[in-house]
Amino acid sequence: MRVSALLFCCSLLLPSAAPAATSFSTDASDLWWNPDESGWGLNLVQQGNLIFATLYVYGADGRARWFVASDMQAQQVAADRPYNFTGTLYETTGPVFSGPFNPGAVTRRAVGNVAFEYTPPATGSLTYTIDGTAVTKRVQRQTWRANDLAGTYRGYRITRPVDCPAAPNFVTTRQADLTITQIGTSITMTQQDNLPNCTYTGTYSQDGHLGSVTGTFSCTDNSSGPFSLTGIEVGVRGYLGRFSGTDGGCQVQGHMGGVRADVRDAAQ
Repeated sequence: MRVSALLFCCSLLLPSAAPAATSFSTDASDLWWNPDESGWGLNLVQQGNLIFATLYVYGADGRARWFVASDMQAQQVAADRPYNFTGTLYETTGPVFSGPFNPGAVTRRAVGNVAFEYTPPATGSLTYTIDGTAVTKRVQRQTWRANDLAGTYRGYRITRPVDCPAAPNFVTTRQADLTITQIGTSITMTQQDNLPNCTYTGTYSQDGHLGSVTGTFSCTDNSSGPFSLTGIEVGVRGYLGRFSGTDGGCQVQGHMGGVRADVRDAAQ
């Protein structure tokens, strides 16, 4: 039973259209857990290089305990290195939930430190101390429902060759209309209006609020090969993900995303 999901309920191709919460890194905001230890969890909300964390665990008496880290900060690192968010862990007390709320009655006590080593897009290591007791846990994003990418988009795929002596190291930009159909985990992305036209087919998976697609593509210029689109964030305005594949016989990496052409509600 995914108890922690219930307990934490309170908590192509134009990059600016994506619903990412931060430009510092892949957004760590999510409910995190260890699937072998259902019943406790970690809720992270990221803005810039700051994370606000709430931790739900149990005390020596088996009763629920909440802790909070309101200012976990990280420094920028190279793309192949994990991010390390660190801060002070607090326990708070306050007015009873059923009566008038008096902010002056809220107290906080520093109980130790907390660190979250984040390896994008979907894994991490949590280390914390509470009154001298140290704990380390491997955690991952918790998923309870998959997103649906189906729709029509207008945007770009922007890539750069990786370790390819046969090709200069320049950025390739492809603008196109993209139609995505998704049935369960099967997904097809059809790129048009930009010769060569390409079709991407693959399998969709979900990690927390991020999605990923792995599969193969083929184009009208006879190019083809494997591809992946990871760290996908999708919303009512569009989507964005990290692209890896082949182009002109070279391995390429970059970004792929777009704004929705099938506008659902302009007010949202």
